[in-house]
Amino acid sequence: MLRVIGCITQQHDLRLVVLAACICILACVTTLTLVARAQISRPRSSLIWLLGAAIVFGCGVWSLHFIAMLAFMPGLPIAYNLKTTFISAGIASLGAFLALAVWKNWQPRAVGIGLGGSLLGLAVSAMHYCGVAAMQVPGRLRLDGPDVAVSILISMGFAIMALARATDLRSLWRRIEASGWLALCICGLHFTAMTALTIELGAPPSQEGAVVGSGALAVAVGSVSLAILVLSLAATVMEQHLSQRAVLELKRMRLLSDVSQEVLIIHRGGTILQANTAGGRMFGVPAGQLVGRALPDLFAEADRPVVIRREHLRQEDLKRDEVQVRTTTGALIPVELSSSTIDYEGRPATVVALHDLSDRKRNEERIRHLAHHDALTDLPNRFLLQERLTQALGAAARSPATTVALLYIDLDRFKAVNDLMGHTAGDALLIHVAERLRAELRPTDTLARVGGDEFVIITSAIDQPGKVAILAGRLIETLTHPFDLDAHPVEIGASVGIALYPGDGDTQEQLIQAADTALYRAKQDQRGTFRFFEPAMNEHLHARRKLEQDLRGAIERGELQLHYQPLVSCSTGEVDGFEALVRWNHQDRGVIPPMEFIPLAEESGQIVRIGRWVIETACDAAARWQSSGCVAVNVSPVQFRQSDLPGTVAAALSRSGLSPDRLEIEITEGVLMEDTKRALDVLSALRRLGVRIALDDFGTGYSSLSYLRSFTFDKLKIDKSFIKGLGQGDDATLIVRTIIGLAHNLGLTIAAEGVETAQQLATIREMMCDQVQGYLLGRPMQMDGPIELAAIRARAAIFAPPSMTSDRYAEQVMSA
Repeated sequence: MLRVIGCITQQHDLRLVVLAACICILACVTTLTLVARAQISRPRSSLIWLLGAAIVFGCGVWSLHFIAMLAFMPGLPIAYNLKTTFISAGIASLGAFLALAVWKNWQPRAVGIGLGGSLLGLAVSAMHYCGVAAMQVPGRLRLDGPDVAVSILISMGFAIMALARATDLRSLWRRIEASGWLALCICGLHFTAMTALTIELGAPPSQEGAVVGSGALAVAVGSVSLAILVLSLAATVMEQHLSQRAVLELKRMRLLSDVSQEVLIIHRGGTILQANTAGGRMFGVPAGQLVGRALPDLFAEADRPVVIRREHLRQEDLKRDEVQVRTTTGALIPVELSSSTIDYEGRPATVVALHDLSDRKRNEERIRHLAHHDALTDLPNRFLLQERLTQALGAAARSPATTVALLYIDLDRFKAVNDLMGHTAGDALLIHVAERLRAELRPTDTLARVGGDEFVIITSAIDQPGKVAILAGRLIETLTHPFDLDAHPVEIGASVGIALYPGDGDTQEQLIQAADTALYRAKQDQRGTFRFFEPAMNEHLHARRKLEQDLRGAIERGELQLHYQPLVSCSTGEVDGFEALVRWNHQDRGVIPPMEFIPLAEESGQIVRIGRWVIETACDAAARWQSSGCVAVNVSPVQFRQSDLPGTVAAALSRSGLSPDRLEIEITEGVLMEDTKRALDVLSALRRLGVRIALDDFGTGYSSLSYLRSFTFDKLKIDKSFIKGLGQGDDATLIVRTIIGLAHNLGLTIAAEGVETAQQLATIREMMCDQVQGYLLGRPMQMDGPIELAAIRARAAIFAPPSMTSDRYAEQVMSA
């Protein structure tokens, strides 16, 4: 009987034992290198790496076993069963793969380590004892049960220790340590198990199946060992290549993350592992100082539960949350948070992306502000006014003792500032007006700009209308003081309409309408004052709107008519022409004076259509006259600005066939005050048509003389206010004489309108005025028939004997 334990030192070739140990260590290192790659690979690739590791490990264990067996030289002929030998190699590889798969995937982790290590130890043990069973010697092999159990337990214990230390193989020293435990698992089993083997000499050997001798086995083992060496070299080269590629990939990803404007933070279990440069900028520290900090500490306390909850989100759950981060200075920054699971350095981690919302929040706030505020004055606009008014009325409804007052303000003479000084000056004036009004109000009051020069004030908690009147008076007073616009003093005024809740309306629409109606009455009665709303104002406003509606169809219904008033030559007494004056014969109200409906037509814009009809009708009528007298047509400033006047005149002349020199266009100074250049262009176009141009109401404007220098008119008409004053003082006489002299010196025709008495006529003729017009010479009348009677009456007013009235003189001439 031969015990192997007694032959370990005397009958083993120690050189082969050392070779076996080297192969064992090399196989273990290669195995763990492949396992490390499996740990950082995707699931499918991970199984391939684990299979390669299992094959290397199985072959390494098999080579170690049989090299060690070849080193055993007991002085007996030894052969090996071929089938059993190869089965032992398969057992090692298959068992190792099963053990590694369980170790990597089994949860909880501790159970997976224990179970995987146990399976690995059993696989090594099974391979060894299967290899021992393949031995054929001149005798019988016997194993000692307790020693076998001890060897298996040793193998399992070292295997569990090896897999426990192999959970993180990123470090080279950790790989070396785990390889040592794995080598102890193999070598410890082999040499312990060999002590359990006893060979009973003299017993008949078993000769079942094909056998292989020691030489052939040496060749096989050498080939397998060479394969292990090649695989080890390939694994090492592959590991180095993949490591370099991983390093380059990591550098590239860090570069891309540093270029990104979004903050990128990688953490595991709430501990920050990596942060990009943008993260350092956001939090005010170098990015490296963020590493190691707890991720929730970077966020506002109220948002930390959201951050902690997102650590457990699945990779495909990319929902975004709005949270706030806290910088090192304590400032809160709104960010959009998203996260996803990634593999970082071979282990799962979470990448958090933070998108700074500060600019977007500022832009949104700016847009909201612009949507509710006037861009010029930064006051609330109409939309915000409605919101504030709704809130004020709601509060007043809940507290019956509360009164809400709405003040509607319209600036007086603001349009003149725009016309004379330009829109830039007008904008500057509106800003100053807003500042003055705001200074007179309480912080709880609302001042809004709702139109070009219109403002609305909401004030509450004023229990007496008298206090509202005091406020309105104070607002008007502050706007009467001159404004300084680039060293140019500008004086304007304001009119105010006031409506009170709940007496004047219980909804915002009713209250605004009531205040607007009161403002309209204030501007009608006397500018620069205020009016409280009264129910009668509504009736007046409704009547005005009804009249405006009726005016829209007056032309179609034939209610508008032209009356003609003669223009008489002071030297010959002949009628030089007629001025066309529009009259409205309302179907229900009768004749409506021009002073009532012409301003209404200008305000509503209907004056353009009415003015076109007047020009066309006057041209048609003048073309049918038997005389060659001219027809004069007044043009409203609104019509002059808002229509193609030269085109309208040209079309009327073409359709009627009237000679252009028989049409006289009368304008007032107001036409030239706004956009003088455009007005002069229009007048020049009319002059090119051959039409005569007259400046009406001369002497009543601010800059009449300057306009005579800008454009050469054909005629000046002295305003009737000067004619009315003739004979009542020297001032009017001097002004009229001066105007007549000025016109003659400039080569212009001069006409006096509003002549109503013989004394006025005699004075005008004495001053050598060219033409006269007025009730004394003829009232406006329709000219559907011949105009001889008008001409006779006009001559009679000038040449009738003193003892005979003009009408009597006209009758005698007609009878003759």
